[in-house]
Amino acid sequence: MTEPILHKNLAILRVTEARVLDEIRAVVPLQDYSLGILSETEVIVDPSRLRELREALDARGLQALVKRV
Repeated sequence: MTEPILHKNLAILRVTEARVLDEIRAVVPLQDYSLGILSETEVIVDPSRLRELREALDARGLQALVKRV
């Protein structure tokens, strides 16, 4: 059975450990870029601000792996 698509162009920031999100929050105002929290390791990112978030992470020496599905 195929599941319906509920959202298109959804951006999710996913980390392997919850402490990593805490480390990101310490250097980037993550709440400014997020639309909601899925779990302690996943945050829904505003797709219109994804590039800006990636640039903010890069500026602080953090790199995000972007995977389009």
